[in-house]
Amino acid sequence: MSKSGFFSQQLISAPVMKDRDALLLNLCAGRRVLHVGCADSPLTAERLGKGSLLHAKLLRAASEVHGVDVDLAGVELLRDRLGGEYSVADVADPKDRGDLVKFRPEIVLAGDVIEHVRDAASFLRGIVTLMREAGDSVELILSTPNGLAAKNVINTLAGLEIIHPDHVYVFTPASLARLVSDCGLRPKQWFFYHVDSGNSPRARCYDAVSRIAAHLRPAFSEGQVLVCRSIPEGA
Repeated sequence: MSKSGFFSQQLISAPVMKDRDALLLNLCAGRRVLHVGCADSPLTAERLGKGSLLHAKLLRAASEVHGVDVDLAGVELLRDRLGGEYSVADVADPKDRGDLVKFRPEIVLAGDVIEHVRDAASFLRGIVTLMREAGDSVELILSTPNGLAAKNVINTLAGLEIIHPDHVYVFTPASLARLVSDCGLRPKQWFFYHVDSGNSPRARCYDAVSRIAAHLRPAFSEGQVLVCRSIPEGA
């Protein structure tokens, strides 16, 4: 990725998708999916009511789904409202991974989860161990906000930082690529995606500027999706 000098990295160029969920569902369609972070605390009930919860959509798109989350209340709510298979577990904890490996997923999906996790490296290494134990062909799909997003620049000019209060990381493509590589993963595909800000005239203008910037440079997009395979041990 190096372009010139120790600190310079060539920007990732990848397709810009209009909708994160549509992209993730397409990647998972007809597959056995272990959905890490299946709840959306503290918004699980609200998003279930609006029909916007990713896990509810995934149950319709994938062939089989096993949801996993550390949020007991969220998992119980999903089980009551949607049915399906769930585990209250931490993928970084070896004691919690047994049932997840037995599910034999084809895909491990962690949609906008890693930025909430206090120890992102342990989280990814736990997933890598799970993938290796579940089978050689398992893929990991990560999505996360993009630290290079044009919207971040616009908000900064307005004196604002728009961020979920539970986020503890903001990844650029280069820092995310380095982290997954250090944790035993090899990037396979990269995508960027846009997030609509709302329906007000101001929000539509805001989104138009963001789309133009992403058209010029995909790395200006608000979010990023990375598809990975685990690196064989000893490779």
